[in-house]
Amino acid sequence: MSTAEPHALAFDPRTQEIRWDVGDVNRPPDPNRPTVIRFTPADFISLSRESLGVWRRNNLAYKLYGTTNQFNRVTQDLQTARNNGLPIAGATAAQGLVYTYEVPPAFRTQRGFAVVATFFPQPPWRFFDGQGNWQPAFRDILRSATNNALIGIRRDLELAVRLRLSDPQGFINPTTQATNSIQFIDIHYGSDVVARQMLEIVREFI
Repeated sequence: MSTAEPHALAFDPRTQEIRWDVGDVNRPPDPNRPTVIRFTPADFISLSRESLGVWRRNNLAYKLYGTTNQFNRVTQDLQTARNNGLPIAGATAAQGLVYTYEVPPAFRTQRGFAVVATFFPQPPWRFFDGQGNWQPAFRDILRSATNNALIGIRRDLELAVRLRLSDPQGFINPTTQATNSIQFIDIHYGSDVVARQMLEIVREFI
């Protein structure tokens, strides 16, 4: 089976294999193509509301999408970040075919895309976001931060506010002596409310 079917079982990244085949989405499906990257449940990192999930291969993280509906928006958002110097973990986006294995050895083919970014090991990096009661965890990260790390976090959050980065999340390296101490992921723009709140908290520590 090589095409998605409405009645097919839902894909579960925690228990099922997925493969990523970067390139022309109109090519004939071939999950055994030499360039295909195979992800097992052991490579799975996290669920995602807007994609199939996130997987790790070596020092890279792959966020895989089962359609190309968001490709232009994601590509433009990443380019805006790069043009303005917002640190985004070196993220790039590319189209390709996604193969999911709900009932192996059969597979479904989806025309989608991937966002590929640097994977940051924890520790020394620590994940942050602005969901729910996020302030205590955010302050806890900052308490162990060096002065240079705080300077870098403040600088890049000021940029995030100017760009109106919404739902800011990513990774902070609080113990570094460098100022490249924060990386943003899942880039969206619209409301700077949470980014501004994070910036105010950082200013408490400087």
